[in-house]
Amino acid sequence: MRRRSPFPLVAVVVGAVLFLSVVAFMLFGRGDASGSPEEVIRDFYEFESTGDFGNAWELFHPEMKKKFSKSNYIQTKNHVFMGHMGVEEFDVEIGKLEKVERFAFDDEGIVFKDVRKAQVDMSYDSQFGELIVSQPCYVAIYKGKWKVLWNYHFK
Repeated sequence: MRRRSPFPLVAVVVGAVLFLSVVAFMLFGRGDASGSPEEVIRDFYEFESTGDFGNAWELFHPEMKKKFSKSNYIQTKNHVFMGHMGVEEFDVEIGKLEKVERFAFDDEGIVFKDVRKAQVDMSYDSQFGELIVSQPCYVAIYKGKWKVLWNYHFK
């Protein structure tokens, strides 16, 4: 009597485990912006620091998306940082997260409540030498997910 090879069964089991792992990562992995405020800010600036401005834009609050269309944001960021400044990537330091009870987004009176804020320092090695840009980054809940906002309320 000839004995069958266990290879087909092993291949099916390994394939099923890999498939379930990919599905679990897609459902529960970091690709979702519904994480903590710290994770969303970190993910946003991680995308920015590697030139992935399209995925960074996806983490914007809808009010930010009104300021920049996706294509305009990508083109402008690429033009200014990659083109004029000669930057390929940059280092990011995210400060301690603070709770903000009331945040005035712009001069039109848009106000958010229960916001988080972190000071973000971006260090660039550019054709103009070392540059450090410091920017407060805010996140607010939109449809159950933390989304990035910048301050457009000028005093």
